[in-house]
Amino acid sequence: MKKYKTNSAAETKKLASEILGLLKGGEVLGLIGELGAGKTVFVQGLAEALGIKEIVNSPTFVLMKIYQASNQQSAINKLIHVDAYRLSDSQELKDIGLDEYLSQKGTLVIIEWADKVKDLLPQNLLMIKFELGHNESQRIIHVDG
Repeated sequence: MKKYKTNSAAETKKLASEILGLLKGGEVLGLIGELGAGKTVFVQGLAEALGIKEIVNSPTFVLMKIYQASNQQSAINKLIHVDAYRLSDSQELKDIGLDEYLSQKGTLVIIEWADKVKDLLPQNLLMIKFELGHNESQRIIHVDG
């Protein structure tokens, strides 16, 4: 497990961009951490690095958003952003078709609040835990996988 400290939203986005450089597509990232810990900021950093121009925010009520990537340097051409915050189990995500995107080549699936849908998560999951730091803008990010 690797541990990172970021001291601003910009640094969290930069870390996301660096982690993206290690991905080939077909991965699932599980993000966990309390409200306001930086999960969505991290996803925004991934989206920016993938050349996604749309505003990226948590899909809390729609559960899943799909974005087309335009960064020609990346093998990832689609970002699937899921928010499991309101869920008590993974059936709703199955009902909206998340299964078809898991391990799909060229696709990066990111699940915020992944700990709420553990039974849906694949073996090759990259789990990322976000914690509040010592000051308002600091985040401690643990990457496992």
